[in-house]
This record gives sequence, structure tokens and C-alpha cells, in this order.
Amino acid sequence: MPRGKKKTVQESFNEKIAKIDAQILTHQDRISALQSLKKDLLDQKKKSEVEMLYQKIQESGKSIDEVMSLIMNKP
Repeated sequence: MPRGKKKTVQESFNEKIAKIDAQILTHQDRISALQSLKKDLLDQKKKSEVEMLYQKIQESGKSIDEVMSLIMNKP
């Protein structure tokens, strides 16, 4: 019973390369999605830290200018 035409070495390499290229694209999409998620989380963290810092400044009774002066004059 005939089995069909046997693939050449070049065809086999080309198929493997195409499969790897497809996997790379899939992973690049996933990396992009994860980078976007990381950026969002870092933005949320920064906002939270700024809010916490502002709250502590308010609790201290000092003005923003006073706190800035303290920070700038530290060696």
C-alpha cells in the first residue's frame, strides 16, 4: 500500500521552524498581556503609596511644604 510522498529534509525543517514561529507568537502575546497587567498593578501600588503618604502627612499636622523642606534638607 502506498504511503505517499516522503518529506524532504528541507520540508521537515521548514515545518519545524513554522511550528516554533507560531509558538513564539503565542508566547509574545502572553508576555504582552502580562506586561500590561504588571504595569496596571504598579500604577495601583504607586497610587496607594501616595494616598498612604498623604494621609500620614495630614495626620502629622504638617503642611506639604514643611514635609518637602524636611526631605530636601536631609543629608
